[in-house]
Amino acid sequence: MMTGNDRAAREALLARNRAVSIALNSEAKIRAVGALLRTYSDEKTIVFTMHNSLVYRLSRQFLLPAITHETPKDERRTILDRFRSGTYRAVVTSRVLDEGVDVPDASVAIIVSGTGSSREYVQRLGRVLRRSKGKVARVFEIVAEGTMEPSLSRRRHR
Repeated sequence: MMTGNDRAAREALLARNRAVSIALNSEAKIRAVGALLRTYSDEKTIVFTMHNSLVYRLSRQFLLPAITHETPKDERRTILDRFRSGTYRAVVTSRVLDEGVDVPDASVAIIVSGTGSSREYVQRLGRVLRRSKGKVARVFEIVAEGTMEPSLSRRRHR
């Protein structure tokens, strides 16, 4: 609230936002996502992020269909249908697939970034923990050491 009237508060907020952006978009995280996508290339994978900019970056870099709040409803439906049918082996999304989506044979979740909300975390887990014959669910959470992410991750897990 002070950022509107206090220059130092605004500069502090901008510095914090830059630090968060660096942590969430680190090259090491991108490489880790790539390694997991290669390792589990035969499994249906959902990559979750917090920010649309990272969704689009991962989509371009790994040629994955992207679903954000900006994705038109018909396109979203087409992507999910193709994911369910196996045409697409992986999708990347921001918070859009956290709730109300049923993809029971998705078996890998890669969480690249998120809030400290345990509700969000449980919803994301729910995308891959649905029972399906012969499925082994795997959840990977990629956090940057030396940032606020490890504490956010611990808070989510409580």
